[in-house]
Amino acid sequence: MNRKTLLAIGTVLIVLVFWTAIRGRAALPNTYQATETLVMRQIGHQLLLKAGDSSSRIFPVEELAGNEYLIRFAAPFAFVPDTLVATVRQVIAANNLPSGYVVEVIHCSPSSEVIFGFQVYKDSTRDLVPCLGRQQEKACYNIRIRFTATEAGSINLFSSGLLTGSLAAISISLLFSVLYRKRKTAVRAGNMPSPDTSDSIKMNIPAPINSQPDLSQEVVTPTGIAIGHLLFFRESQQLVAGSAIIALTAKEAKLLHVFANAQQEIIDRDQLMKEVWEDEGVIVGRSLDMFVSKLRKKLQADPQVTILNVHGKGYKLVIRPF
Repeated sequence: MNRKTLLAIGTVLIVLVFWTAIRGRAALPNTYQATETLVMRQIGHQLLLKAGDSSSRIFPVEELAGNEYLIRFAAPFAFVPDTLVATVRQVIAANNLPSGYVVEVIHCSPSSEVIFGFQVYKDSTRDLVPCLGRQQEKACYNIRIRFTATEAGSINLFSSGLLTGSLAAISISLLFSVLYRKRKTAVRAGNMPSPDTSDSIKMNIPAPINSQPDLSQEVVTPTGIAIGHLLFFRESQQLVAGSAIIALTAKEAKLLHVFANAQQEIIDRDQLMKEVWEDEGVIVGRSLDMFVSKLRKKLQADPQVTILNVHGKGYKLVIRPF
């Protein structure tokens, strides 16, 4: 098989991969994004009705990012968290939107303080819904809904398909390039590879028994931080409890890293928010409480470990004596 034939086959395969990715995009409804915007407005409409307001306007829904939307209202209203949670769940489920999302109620004041929020997972046993049953006062609120990346597969289908197609195309091109080079080398050597140039012979020569190990090839494994009976790996974002591995999000890992380096010490709230959220340019106190609550659940793998709320000061990672 000559070079031109190999290149022709490779080109055809690349075209087929990209055509498949583009076809997958075309199969998506053109009105998908518009449907999401309408669903957000429906959520706002239902909340106002439950608050006894049937006439106030709902401003156009803003798309803050690919999977994030902001619902704004023309008039102040009051709400009960239980009603808000139930309404959002019902409307999203009825319209077949992704089942994983974060909802935050933001005060319209210049501080944009998050006064209530909750997170829903595809696995409902992991849902994080705090502060139910507490009536919120009448005020100007905005509602931000963000579909989590792991659950919003249908929204990013084209992006992931195109990325997969690109990687496949690159891999196929490299494969044919390697095959061509090997064939060219074999032809130049008269189809009789010498012991000095044959890749297969080089790969199968056993190392001398008394040879020293090549320290430059030594694999360095990351060192975990011990937290009670748990082992925390910052880079891989994992908690290891015996044979069980607990996955952490990037924010959870960053927050736990601060706690792990100051075990049994009180850490000021401002310090925690500064170290975890400062790079984003926005520091939200309510987000800290939510992530601490999530970490507590995951640290339950070791009953001796917990995070205490020190009133008026901050938080403290406590390792109880065995």
